[in-house]
Amino acid sequence: MKYFKGLSLSQFMRNVFILARGTVFSQIIILATLPVLTRLYSPSDFGIYSVYVSMIGIVLVVVSLSYEMAIPLPSSDRTASSIVSLSLCLCVIISLLGGIGFYVLHHQLSTWMDEPDMQSYSILFTLSLLGAGGHQILNLWSIRKEYFGPLSRTKYIQSISQVSSQLLLSLTSMGPLGLIIGELLGRVTGVWSQWRLWRRDVKREHMYTSWTDMKESAHRYRKFPLLSSWSNVLNSIGLFLPNIILAAMYGPYVAGLYTMSQRFLGAPIILISLSVNQVYLSEFAIHLNQDTSKIYPLFKSTVKKTFFIGILVIGGIVVFAPILFHFLFGNTWEKTGDFIRILSIMYLSQFIANSVGSTLGVAERQDLHLYREVFRILIILGSLLLARYTKQSAEMAVVFLSAASTLGYVLHLVLSWVAVLRMKRNKKGEYETGASTKAGSVIKMG
Repeated sequence: MKYFKGLSLSQFMRNVFILARGTVFSQIIILATLPVLTRLYSPSDFGIYSVYVSMIGIVLVVVSLSYEMAIPLPSSDRTASSIVSLSLCLCVIISLLGGIGFYVLHHQLSTWMDEPDMQSYSILFTLSLLGAGGHQILNLWSIRKEYFGPLSRTKYIQSISQVSSQLLLSLTSMGPLGLIIGELLGRVTGVWSQWRLWRRDVKREHMYTSWTDMKESAHRYRKFPLLSSWSNVLNSIGLFLPNIILAAMYGPYVAGLYTMSQRFLGAPIILISLSVNQVYLSEFAIHLNQDTSKIYPLFKSTVKKTFFIGILVIGGIVVFAPILFHFLFGNTWEKTGDFIRILSIMYLSQFIANSVGSTLGVAERQDLHLYREVFRILIILGSLLLARYTKQSAEMAVVFLSAASTLGYVLHLVLSWVAVLRMKRNKKGEYETGASTKAGSVIKMG
Protein backbone atom coordinates (compact mmCIF):
# COMPACT_ATOMS: atom_id res chain seq x y z
CA MET A 1 0.00 0.00 0.00
CA LYS A 2 2.87 2.36 0.73
CA TYR A 3 4.15 1.88 -2.82
CA PHE A 4 0.79 2.75 -4.38
CA LYS A 5 0.32 5.72 -2.05
CA GLY A 6 3.66 7.12 -3.16
CA LEU A 7 2.69 6.44 -6.75
CA SER A 8 -0.47 8.49 -6.44
CA LEU A 9 0.93 11.43 -4.50
CA SER A 10 4.17 11.95 -6.40
CA GLN A 11 4.18 15.09 -8.56
CA PHE A 12 6.30 13.16 -11.01
CA MET A 13 3.64 10.48 -11.37
CA ARG A 14 0.82 13.05 -11.54
CA ASN A 15 2.53 14.59 -14.55
CA VAL A 16 3.04 11.13 -16.03
CA PHE A 17 -0.68 10.41 -15.60
CA ILE A 18 -1.61 13.71 -17.28
CA LEU A 19 0.42 12.76 -20.35
CA ALA A 20 -0.57 9.11 -20.16
CA ARG A 21 -4.25 10.07 -20.08
CA GLY A 22 -3.99 11.53 -23.55
CA THR A 23 -1.79 8.64 -24.64
CA VAL A 24 -4.22 5.98 -23.43
CA PHE A 25 -7.22 7.75 -24.92
CA SER A 26 -5.46 8.18 -28.26
CA GLN A 27 -4.50 4.51 -28.33
CA ILE A 28 -8.04 3.45 -27.43
CA ILE A 29 -9.24 5.41 -30.47
CA ILE A 30 -6.65 3.77 -32.74
CA LEU A 31 -7.19 0.26 -31.39
CA ALA A 32 -10.98 0.62 -31.49
CA THR A 33 -10.87 1.43 -35.20
CA LEU A 34 -8.41 -1.33 -36.14
CA PRO A 35 -11.11 -4.01 -36.68
CA VAL A 36 -12.67 -1.67 -39.23
CA LEU A 37 -9.39 -0.56 -40.85
CA THR A 38 -8.17 -4.13 -41.25
CA ARG A 39 -11.30 -4.94 -43.25
CA LEU A 40 -10.95 -1.83 -45.40
CA TYR A 41 -7.21 -2.16 -46.01
CA SER A 42 -5.25 -5.34 -46.77
CA PRO A 43 -2.06 -6.53 -45.03
CA SER A 44 -0.16 -5.48 -48.17
CA ASP A 45 -1.64 -1.96 -47.88
CA PHE A 46 -0.41 -1.80 -44.29
CA GLY A 47 2.97 -3.17 -45.45
CA ILE A 48 3.46 -0.35 -47.97
CA TYR A 49 2.26 2.14 -45.37
CA SER A 50 4.78 0.77 -42.85
CA VAL A 51 7.67 1.21 -45.29
CA TYR A 52 6.61 4.82 -45.94
CA VAL A 53 6.31 5.60 -42.22
CA SER A 54 9.65 3.87 -41.57
CA MET A 55 11.37 6.07 -44.12
CA ILE A 56 9.81 9.13 -42.45
CA GLY A 57 11.08 7.88 -39.09
CA ILE A 58 14.64 7.44 -40.34
CA VAL A 59 14.85 10.92 -41.90
CA LEU A 60 12.96 12.55 -39.02
CA VAL A 61 15.88 12.24 -36.62
CA VAL A 62 17.99 14.57 -38.78
CA VAL A 63 15.21 16.86 -39.95
CA SER A 64 16.59 19.60 -37.67
CA LEU A 65 20.05 18.06 -37.14
CA SER A 66 19.09 17.19 -33.53
CA TYR A 67 19.23 20.86 -32.49
CA GLU A 68 15.68 20.52 -31.13
CA MET A 69 17.06 18.25 -28.39
CA ALA A 70 18.75 21.29 -26.85
CA ILE A 71 15.46 23.14 -26.32
CA PRO A 72 14.94 21.97 -22.68
CA LEU A 73 18.53 22.76 -21.63
CA PRO A 74 19.18 26.57 -21.62
CA SER A 75 18.35 28.52 -18.48
CA SER A 76 16.96 31.33 -20.67
CA ASP A 77 13.66 30.94 -22.52
CA ARG A 78 14.93 33.42 -25.10
CA THR A 79 17.83 31.13 -25.98
CA ALA A 80 15.53 28.12 -26.09
CA SER A 81 13.15 29.99 -28.40
CA SER A 82 16.00 30.81 -30.76
CA ILE A 83 16.77 27.06 -30.91
CA VAL A 84 13.12 26.44 -31.84
CA SER A 85 13.42 28.95 -34.70
CA LEU A 86 16.70 27.42 -35.87
CA SER A 87 15.23 23.92 -35.76
CA LEU A 88 12.13 24.91 -37.74
CA CYS A 89 14.24 26.54 -40.47
CA LEU A 90 16.35 23.41 -40.79
CA CYS A 91 13.18 21.30 -40.82
CA VAL A 92 11.87 23.11 -43.92
CA ILE A 93 15.16 22.71 -45.81
CA ILE A 94 15.71 19.03 -44.97
CA SER A 95 12.06 18.14 -45.65
CA LEU A 96 12.42 19.49 -49.20
CA LEU A 97 15.64 17.51 -49.67
CA GLY A 98 13.91 14.41 -48.27
CA GLY A 99 11.15 14.70 -50.87
CA ILE A 100 13.75 14.90 -53.63
CA GLY A 101 15.51 11.82 -52.23
CA PHE A 102 12.24 9.87 -52.16
CA TYR A 103 11.62 10.77 -55.81
CA VAL A 104 15.09 9.47 -56.75
CA LEU A 105 14.44 6.14 -54.98
CA HIS A 106 10.89 5.58 -56.16
CA HIS A 107 11.85 3.00 -58.84
CA GLN A 108 13.51 0.70 -56.28
CA LEU A 109 10.66 1.17 -53.82
CA SER A 110 8.11 0.34 -56.51
CA THR A 111 9.94 -2.94 -57.16
CA TRP A 112 10.04 -3.93 -53.47
CA MET A 113 6.43 -2.98 -52.78
CA ASP A 114 4.91 -4.02 -56.10
CA GLU A 115 3.35 -0.55 -56.11
CA PRO A 116 3.88 1.26 -59.45
CA ASP A 117 2.68 4.68 -58.28
CA MET A 118 5.40 5.41 -55.67
CA GLN A 119 6.54 8.47 -57.62
CA SER A 120 3.39 10.35 -56.64
CA TYR A 121 4.25 9.89 -52.95
CA SER A 122 7.18 12.34 -53.14
CA ILE A 123 5.17 15.46 -52.31
CA LEU A 124 3.41 13.63 -49.48
CA PHE A 125 6.81 12.60 -48.14
CA THR A 126 7.91 16.24 -47.94
CA LEU A 127 4.68 17.30 -46.23
CA SER A 128 4.89 14.39 -43.78
CA LEU A 129 8.42 15.36 -42.80
CA LEU A 130 7.33 18.97 -42.27
CA GLY A 131 4.43 17.89 -40.08
CA ALA A 132 6.36 15.31 -38.08
CA GLY A 133 9.42 17.56 -37.72
CA GLY A 134 7.38 20.58 -36.61
CA HIS A 135 5.52 18.45 -34.06
CA GLN A 136 8.79 17.03 -32.74
CA ILE A 137 10.37 20.48 -32.33
CA LEU A 138 7.38 22.24 -30.76
CA ASN A 139 6.69 19.25 -28.51
CA LEU A 140 10.01 19.87 -26.76
CA TRP A 141 9.13 23.53 -26.21
CA SER A 142 5.92 22.37 -24.50
CA ILE A 143 7.94 19.96 -22.35
CA ARG A 144 10.29 22.78 -21.35
CA LYS A 145 7.32 24.95 -20.31
CA GLU A 146 5.61 21.96 -18.64
CA TYR A 147 2.48 22.26 -20.78
CA PHE A 148 1.57 18.68 -19.98
CA GLY A 149 -2.19 19.26 -20.24
CA PRO A 150 -2.08 20.65 -23.81
CA LEU A 151 0.39 17.91 -24.77
CA SER A 152 -2.05 15.30 -23.51
CA ARG A 153 -4.95 16.80 -25.47
CA THR A 154 -2.83 17.02 -28.62
CA LYS A 155 -2.27 13.27 -28.60
CA TYR A 156 -5.91 12.25 -28.77
CA ILE A 157 -6.80 15.06 -31.20
CA GLN A 158 -4.11 13.71 -33.53
CA SER A 159 -5.47 10.19 -33.23
CA ILE A 160 -9.03 11.31 -33.99
CA SER A 161 -7.84 13.22 -37.07
CA GLN A 162 -5.73 10.30 -38.27
CA VAL A 163 -8.24 7.46 -37.97
CA SER A 164 -11.23 9.49 -39.19
CA SER A 165 -9.27 10.49 -42.30
CA GLN A 166 -8.14 6.92 -42.93
CA LEU A 167 -11.70 5.63 -42.59
CA LEU A 168 -13.12 8.22 -44.97
CA LEU A 169 -10.35 7.79 -47.53
CA SER A 170 -10.91 4.03 -47.61
CA LEU A 171 -14.17 4.79 -49.44
CA THR A 172 -12.18 6.19 -52.37
CA SER A 173 -10.32 2.87 -52.95
CA MET A 174 -6.96 4.64 -52.68
CA GLY A 175 -5.28 1.65 -51.02
CA PRO A 176 -2.16 2.47 -48.96
CA LEU A 177 -2.42 6.11 -50.02
CA GLY A 178 -5.46 6.48 -47.77
CA LEU A 179 -3.44 5.31 -44.76
CA ILE A 180 -0.58 7.65 -45.62
CA ILE A 181 -2.73 10.77 -46.10
CA GLY A 182 -4.57 10.03 -42.86
CA GLU A 183 -1.24 9.81 -41.03
CA LEU A 184 -0.21 13.15 -42.51
CA LEU A 185 -3.42 14.90 -41.46
CA GLY A 186 -3.02 13.60 -37.91
CA ARG A 187 0.49 15.03 -37.64
CA VAL A 188 -0.50 18.43 -39.04
CA THR A 189 -3.35 18.72 -36.53
CA GLY A 190 -0.89 18.38 -33.64
CA VAL A 191 1.52 20.96 -35.04
CA TRP A 192 -1.03 23.79 -35.15
CA SER A 193 -1.95 23.72 -31.45
CA GLN A 194 1.69 23.55 -30.35
CA TRP A 195 2.66 26.32 -32.76
CA ARG A 196 0.09 28.61 -31.13
CA LEU A 197 1.49 27.90 -27.64
CA TRP A 198 5.03 28.75 -28.73
CA ARG A 199 4.01 31.95 -30.57
CA ARG A 200 1.96 33.03 -27.56
CA ASP A 201 5.03 32.71 -25.34
CA VAL A 202 7.19 34.54 -27.87
CA LYS A 203 4.80 37.51 -27.98
CA ARG A 204 4.20 37.57 -24.23
CA GLU A 205 7.91 37.58 -23.34
CA HIS A 206 9.12 39.49 -26.44
CA MET A 207 11.47 36.65 -27.45
CA TYR A 208 11.72 37.56 -31.12
CA THR A 209 14.63 35.79 -32.78
CA SER A 210 17.17 37.30 -35.19
CA TRP A 211 19.53 35.52 -37.58
CA THR A 212 22.35 36.42 -35.19
CA ASP A 213 20.54 34.65 -32.33
CA MET A 214 20.13 31.51 -34.41
CA LYS A 215 23.78 31.57 -35.49
CA GLU A 216 24.89 31.87 -31.87
CA SER A 217 22.63 29.00 -30.82
CA ALA A 218 23.84 26.87 -33.72
CA HIS A 219 27.46 27.41 -32.65
CA ARG A 220 26.85 26.96 -28.94
CA TYR A 221 25.02 23.65 -29.42
CA ARG A 222 27.07 22.42 -32.38
CA LYS A 223 27.75 19.18 -30.51
CA PHE A 224 24.27 17.98 -31.43
CA PRO A 225 24.72 17.69 -35.21
CA LEU A 226 28.37 16.67 -34.81
CA LEU A 227 27.74 13.73 -32.48
CA SER A 228 24.15 13.28 -31.36
CA SER A 229 22.71 13.23 -34.89
CA TRP A 230 24.81 10.22 -35.80
CA SER A 231 23.73 8.22 -32.77
CA ASN A 232 20.11 9.23 -33.36
CA VAL A 233 20.29 8.15 -37.00
CA LEU A 234 21.60 4.75 -35.92
CA ASN A 235 18.85 4.51 -33.32
CA SER A 236 16.23 5.28 -35.93
CA ILE A 237 17.72 2.82 -38.42
CA GLY A 238 17.62 0.08 -35.80
CA LEU A 239 13.99 0.91 -35.06
CA PHE A 240 12.58 1.37 -38.58
CA LEU A 241 14.86 -0.47 -41.00
CA PRO A 242 13.49 -3.93 -40.04
CA ASN A 243 10.13 -2.96 -41.58
CA ILE A 244 11.83 -2.10 -44.86
CA ILE A 245 14.04 -5.20 -44.86
CA LEU A 246 11.15 -7.54 -44.01
CA ALA A 247 9.17 -6.04 -46.89
CA ALA A 248 12.12 -6.52 -49.27
CA MET A 249 12.76 -10.10 -48.06
CA TYR A 250 9.24 -11.47 -47.63
CA GLY A 251 6.99 -8.93 -49.37
CA PRO A 252 4.51 -6.29 -48.15
CA TYR A 253 2.15 -8.94 -46.73
CA VAL A 254 4.65 -9.99 -44.02
CA ALA A 255 5.59 -6.36 -43.44
CA GLY A 256 1.89 -5.65 -42.91
CA LEU A 257 1.59 -8.40 -40.29
CA TYR A 258 4.70 -7.11 -38.52
CA THR A 259 3.32 -3.57 -38.63
CA MET A 260 0.03 -4.66 -37.11
CA SER A 261 1.95 -6.39 -34.30
CA GLN A 262 3.82 -3.15 -33.67
CA ARG A 263 0.63 -1.13 -33.64
CA PHE A 264 -1.25 -3.51 -31.36
CA LEU A 265 1.62 -4.31 -28.97
CA GLY A 266 4.19 -1.58 -29.51
CA ALA A 267 2.19 1.62 -29.88
CA PRO A 268 0.67 1.67 -26.36
CA ILE A 269 4.00 0.68 -24.79
CA ILE A 270 6.04 3.24 -26.73
CA LEU A 271 3.66 6.12 -26.09
CA ILE A 272 3.26 5.38 -22.38
CA SER A 273 7.04 5.18 -22.01
CA LEU A 274 7.28 8.47 -23.92
CA SER A 275 4.94 10.08 -21.39
CA VAL A 276 7.08 8.73 -18.54
CA ASN A 277 10.28 9.87 -20.24
CA GLN A 278 8.99 13.40 -20.85
CA VAL A 279 8.23 13.86 -17.16
CA TYR A 280 11.48 12.09 -16.23
CA LEU A 281 13.34 14.57 -18.44
CA SER A 282 11.64 17.51 -16.74
CA GLU A 283 12.52 16.19 -13.25
CA PHE A 284 16.05 15.25 -14.36
CA ALA A 285 16.74 18.77 -15.64
CA ILE A 286 15.62 20.30 -12.33
CA HIS A 287 17.87 17.99 -10.26
CA LEU A 288 20.74 18.56 -12.69
CA ASN A 289 20.75 22.27 -11.87
CA GLN A 290 19.93 21.97 -8.16
CA ASP A 291 21.06 18.70 -6.57
CA THR A 292 22.55 15.86 -8.62
CA SER A 293 22.31 13.47 -5.66
CA LYS A 294 18.57 13.14 -6.41
CA ILE A 295 19.16 11.88 -9.94
CA TYR A 296 20.01 8.27 -9.01
CA PRO A 297 16.86 7.78 -6.86
CA LEU A 298 14.81 9.26 -9.72
CA PHE A 299 16.38 6.82 -12.20
CA LYS A 300 15.95 3.80 -9.91
CA SER A 301 12.35 4.65 -9.06
CA THR A 302 11.40 5.20 -12.71
CA VAL A 303 12.90 1.86 -13.80
CA LYS A 304 11.08 -0.04 -11.03
CA LYS A 305 7.72 1.54 -11.79
CA THR A 306 7.96 1.04 -15.53
CA PHE A 307 8.96 -2.61 -15.08
CA PHE A 308 5.86 -3.17 -12.93
CA ILE A 309 3.60 -1.38 -15.42
CA GLY A 310 5.23 -3.15 -18.39
CA ILE A 311 4.64 -6.62 -16.96
CA LEU A 312 0.95 -5.86 -16.46
CA VAL A 313 0.36 -4.21 -19.84
CA ILE A 314 2.42 -6.55 -22.03
CA GLY A 315 1.34 -9.64 -20.14
CA GLY A 316 -2.30 -8.77 -20.68
CA ILE A 317 -1.76 -8.11 -24.38
CA VAL A 318 0.17 -11.36 -24.91
CA VAL A 319 -2.53 -13.44 -23.19
CA PHE A 320 -5.60 -11.95 -24.84
CA ALA A 321 -4.45 -10.48 -28.17
CA PRO A 322 -3.99 -13.78 -30.08
CA ILE A 323 -7.46 -14.90 -29.01
CA LEU A 324 -9.02 -11.64 -30.12
CA PHE A 325 -7.20 -11.34 -33.45
CA HIS A 326 -9.08 -14.12 -35.20
CA PHE A 327 -12.42 -12.80 -33.97
CA LEU A 328 -11.82 -9.07 -34.51
CA PHE A 329 -9.62 -8.94 -37.61
CA GLY A 330 -10.46 -12.12 -39.51
CA ASN A 331 -8.42 -14.97 -40.96
CA THR A 332 -6.19 -12.67 -43.01
CA TRP A 333 -4.57 -11.29 -39.87
CA GLU A 334 -4.50 -14.46 -37.75
CA LYS A 335 -0.71 -14.88 -37.90
CA THR A 336 -0.28 -11.51 -36.21
CA GLY A 337 -0.96 -13.21 -32.87
CA ASP A 338 2.18 -15.32 -33.35
CA PHE A 339 4.23 -12.20 -34.08
CA ILE A 340 2.93 -10.56 -30.89
CA ARG A 341 4.12 -13.47 -28.73
CA ILE A 342 7.54 -13.39 -30.37
CA LEU A 343 7.97 -9.63 -29.88
CA SER A 344 6.67 -9.37 -26.29
CA ILE A 345 10.06 -9.59 -24.52
CA MET A 346 11.55 -7.07 -26.93
CA TYR A 347 8.81 -4.55 -26.15
CA LEU A 348 9.13 -5.07 -22.40
CA SER A 349 12.86 -4.24 -22.58
CA GLN A 350 12.10 -1.32 -24.90
CA PHE A 351 9.46 0.03 -22.52
CA ILE A 352 11.86 0.07 -19.56
CA ALA A 353 14.85 1.42 -21.49
CA ASN A 354 12.85 4.16 -23.24
CA SER A 355 11.32 5.42 -19.99
CA VAL A 356 14.79 6.62 -18.95
CA GLY A 357 16.01 6.97 -22.53
CA SER A 358 17.09 10.60 -22.20
CA THR A 359 19.63 9.83 -19.45
CA LEU A 360 22.73 9.48 -21.62
CA GLY A 361 21.94 12.66 -23.52
CA VAL A 362 21.31 14.90 -20.51
CA ALA A 363 24.31 13.37 -18.72
CA GLU A 364 26.35 14.43 -21.79
CA ARG A 365 27.42 10.85 -22.50
CA GLN A 366 26.75 10.96 -26.22
CA ASP A 367 29.79 8.73 -26.64
CA LEU A 368 28.12 5.87 -24.74
CA HIS A 369 24.93 6.34 -26.69
CA LEU A 370 26.81 6.27 -29.98
CA TYR A 371 28.63 3.04 -29.04
CA ARG A 372 25.34 1.46 -28.02
CA GLU A 373 23.68 2.40 -31.29
CA VAL A 374 26.56 1.06 -33.38
CA PHE A 375 26.36 -2.26 -31.51
CA ARG A 376 22.58 -2.37 -31.75
CA ILE A 377 22.36 -1.70 -35.47
CA LEU A 378 25.03 -4.28 -36.20
CA ILE A 379 23.29 -7.07 -34.29
CA ILE A 380 19.87 -6.17 -35.73
CA LEU A 381 21.12 -6.12 -39.31
CA GLY A 382 23.18 -9.24 -38.59
CA SER A 383 20.12 -11.08 -37.28
CA LEU A 384 18.08 -10.29 -40.41
CA LEU A 385 20.95 -11.13 -42.76
CA LEU A 386 21.42 -14.43 -40.90
CA ALA A 387 17.74 -15.22 -41.42
CA ARG A 388 18.07 -14.29 -45.08
CA TYR A 389 21.12 -16.37 -45.90
CA THR A 390 19.99 -19.40 -43.88
CA LYS A 391 16.62 -19.23 -45.66
CA GLN A 392 14.55 -18.96 -42.50
CA SER A 393 10.80 -18.45 -42.47
CA ALA A 394 9.31 -15.04 -41.78
CA GLU A 395 8.40 -16.09 -38.23
CA MET A 396 11.97 -17.22 -37.48
CA ALA A 397 13.34 -13.97 -38.92
CA VAL A 398 11.15 -12.09 -36.41
CA VAL A 399 12.51 -14.33 -33.61
CA PHE A 400 16.08 -13.36 -34.59
CA LEU A 401 15.08 -9.70 -34.75
CA SER A 402 13.35 -9.78 -31.35
CA ALA A 403 16.37 -11.37 -29.62
CA ALA A 404 18.83 -8.89 -31.16
CA SER A 405 16.65 -5.87 -30.30
CA THR A 406 16.18 -7.05 -26.70
CA LEU A 407 19.94 -7.27 -26.25
CA GLY A 408 20.30 -3.73 -27.58
CA TYR A 409 17.72 -2.30 -25.16
CA VAL A 410 19.28 -4.10 -22.19
CA LEU A 411 22.64 -2.59 -23.12
CA HIS A 412 21.07 0.88 -23.30
CA LEU A 413 19.61 0.48 -19.81
CA VAL A 414 22.95 -0.70 -18.40
CA LEU A 415 24.84 2.22 -19.96
CA SER A 416 22.25 4.68 -18.60
CA TRP A 417 22.69 3.15 -15.14
CA VAL A 418 26.48 3.54 -15.41
CA ALA A 419 26.12 7.22 -16.39
CA VAL A 420 23.78 7.90 -13.46
CA LEU A 421 26.14 6.17 -11.01
CA ARG A 422 28.94 8.48 -12.13
CA MET A 423 26.72 11.50 -11.53
CA LYS A 424 25.75 10.12 -8.11
CA ARG A 425 29.41 10.19 -7.04
CA ASN A 426 29.74 13.85 -7.99
CA LYS A 427 29.29 16.45 -5.34
CA LYS A 428 26.30 18.75 -5.42
CA GLY A 429 26.78 21.44 -8.06
CA GLU A 430 29.89 19.84 -9.55
CA TYR A 431 28.05 18.51 -12.57
CA GLU A 432 26.13 21.74 -12.98
CA THR A 433 29.37 23.61 -13.61
CA GLY A 434 30.38 21.17 -16.30
CA ALA A 435 26.93 21.18 -17.80
CA SER A 436 27.01 24.94 -18.26
CA THR A 437 30.06 24.73 -20.51
CA LYS A 438 29.17 21.64 -22.51
CA ALA A 439 26.39 20.94 -24.93
CA GLY A 440 24.24 18.09 -23.73
CA SER A 441 21.53 16.35 -25.60
CA VAL A 442 18.33 14.48 -25.00
CA ILE A 443 18.58 11.26 -26.96
CA LYS A 444 15.51 10.18 -28.88
CA MET A 445 13.76 7.06 -27.81
CA GLY A 446 13.83 3.99 -29.88
